[in-house]
Amino acid sequence: MIFQPVYKLGFILHTYNTTLEAVKNSLAEFGENLEISEVLDPAQKGNNFKIHLNTQDPTLVFDVCSQFGRIRSIKVEEEGRRS
Repeated sequence: MIFQPVYKLGFILHTYNTTLEAVKNSLAEFGENLEISEVLDPAQKGNNFKIHLNTQDPTLVFDVCSQFGRIRSIKVEEEGRRS
């Protein structure tokens, strides 16, 4: 059996001119249990998306998200998985 760590990611993505659907479609292939919700903040221009995702490669997820905007409030938890 090979040990493959799984990372539970939680973060806020702040974007301009990006839809929830576009972010969701871009992240769908990089993990499981993808949850995205829009967080309304009238004090800021643009959109804030709260994202939760289980992935084996957080770097890829963050690289994709950085193309949309700014990543904030990151929480990463590592879990083990055997395959």
